[in-house]
Order: sequence, then C-alpha cells, then structure tokens
Amino acid sequence: MTYKDRIGREIDRWIEAGLVQSDRRAPMLDMIADPRRLDAATALAWVGSVLLGVALVAFVAANWDALTPILRFTIIVATFLGFAGAGAWAAYRQRPLLTNMLMMLAAIAYAAAVGLTAQIFDLPSDTRAACYGAGLAAYGLALAGRSTGAAVVALILIGFGDFTEHGWFTGQDRDLPWMLFASPLGAYLALRWGSAPLAHISAFAIIYCFTWFAARTEAHASTFIVLALVLGALAASARWLRAHERQFAAVFYGWFTLAALMFFAIGGYLPWFGDTNGGITHRLVWLAASGALIALGRHDRHGMTTAVAVLSLIGAIIGTLGDLGLNLMASAGVFLVSALAALVGGLALRARTKAT
Repeated sequence: MTYKDRIGREIDRWIEAGLVQSDRRAPMLDMIADPRRLDAATALAWVGSVLLGVALVAFVAANWDALTPILRFTIIVATFLGFAGAGAWAAYRQRPLLTNMLMMLAAIAYAAAVGLTAQIFDLPSDTRAACYGAGLAAYGLALAGRSTGAAVVALILIGFGDFTEHGWFTGQDRDLPWMLFASPLGAYLALRWGSAPLAHISAFAIIYCFTWFAARTEAHASTFIVLALVLGALAASARWLRAHERQFAAVFYGWFTLAALMFFAIGGYLPWFGDTNGGITHRLVWLAASGALIALGRHDRHGMTTAVAVLSLIGAIIGTLGDLGLNLMASAGVFLVSALAALVGGLALRARTKAT
C-alpha cells in the first residue's frame, strides 16, 4: 500500500465521521503526488540494458583478434556515438527512462573506448587517468541527460581510478582521492533526481572517504570519535531532509547512522591517553546511544536505523561483558542501571507525548 493509498483510507474514515465532505475526497488525493516506484517491467528493462552492454563488450572481445585496428576503433567510437545519439533522441521525445538507460550505456561505451584506444594504437596507457577521464565523461553524460545510471557508472569508474596504483589504507599514499569531490555530487544528484540506487552508492562512497581519512591519520580514539560525530551530524541532516519530504534522504539517514556507530565503536578500543582506551565509560555511552537510536528509529519508522541500532546494542553488550571479564554480578549491575535509565527515559517520553 502506497502513501497515497493510506491517506485515501484515512480520508474515508474522516468522511464517515462527518469531518470531510465526500466530494472533497478526489481533489484532496489529487494534491498528493505518488512517489515513483520501480515496477517489474522497469526492473527488467534495467537488467536488459546492463546485459546489452555486457553482450556488446563480450562480442567485441571475442572477435578482437580478427578485427583490424581501424575497424576496432570504428566499432567502439560508433557504439558510443550511437548510444549518445539515441539518448539525445529519447530526451527529445521526452522518454526519461529510455534516456537514462541509453546514457548509462553511452557512459560504459565511452569507458571501453578510452581503455581500448590505447591498446589499438599501442599508445602509452595510464589506467588511473583513463578511469578518471571516463568517470568525468560519465558525469557529463549524466548531467546532460539527467541520467542516474550514468552517474552510478561515473562513481564506479572514479572509484576504480582511486584504487588503481594507490595504497590508500597503508598510510603511504598522500594523493587526494577524486571520490572526495565525486561522492558529494552523486549525493546531490540522488536527492535532486530521486534515485535510490544512486543514493546508496553515493552514501557508500562518502563513507569510503571518511575511512580513507581515518586510515591516513594516526590510530587514535579522538580521530574516530570526531569522525563519528561528523557522520552523526550528516545522519541528522539526512533525517531533517527526510522529514521535509526529500525523497530517498532516508537512504543516507540509515547509512550514515551505521557508519557513525561503527566509527564510535572502533574509537573506544583505540588509545585515548597513552595506552589506555575508553574502557567501561565508552561501553556505557555506546549502550545508551544504541538504545536512544532504537527509540529514534521506531519513532521515525525507519527500519534501517532501528536494525542498525539493535546490532549496535548487541555489540555494546558483548563489549561490556568482555571488559567486565564476564563477572556476572558486575554485568548484572551495569545492565540494571542501563535498564532503569531506559525505563525512566521511556516513561518521560510517554508523559511528554500525553501532555502535548
């Protein structure tokens, strides 16, 4: 049942109660825009377009040795121009779904053309530069055709470029990853165009940037705690956007909540002062934060946040038991205090809700 269907049932109840005139039902529902959903036909069309791109690449690869260099170059350039031209035609005919798919295929064809041109003419190749260039071209196609598929391809290509000939997580590579600039653009386009796949991959890319920053710094608790707080602020911002009906902001809300809890959990096991870590104080805060997020997720009716908070609570319990050396009496005391705090907080929230 969609949001519009649920509102329709509520309006029926209001009509039965005499609060709304029956002739106002249709105009009220017409004012509610139903969010676009991925039906079976659209999903199969996306799968078919991706398989078409794979089939073309496989066909060219299978006959590569039998083709002359000029014919190889002609095929890959014609494929790119064909998809780009077809995408422009679909945009002119106002067929957004077809435009999206064709622009995605054009981005894939361009990446293949960049990679294969150097091989055809025996030119010096730079895999990282090729990935970056193809990623920028895919972003250009995405902006030109309002294509979320091309934007996803752009993020993937730029990610390949970041990892090619780099040792991001060894602390030895000081170059900035291009994903620092590509992922915010992807997030902006996902929110502006309302794309769930682009929102997921953009959120993951942003978290990857936070991981890159943590990996190139000293393994100290303060770094991870600060990063957790920043991710928490991003999660709060996504929650605010979700409350203001920004489609798919909930995706960022869930992913950033997960990342914030992970960074906070890791920070508690790193040195704070000298060789000591957060210890039992960190675990208690971890328990309280997990419980609060469970309540918040239930309040917001956001399944991912609730699930992440439950898993975090389990991890906090296991960490606490480990710190206490499985001393049952001490564990019982800690959990008794946590339970009382949860009960008091729940009663306070219920009393506040009734008062309002």
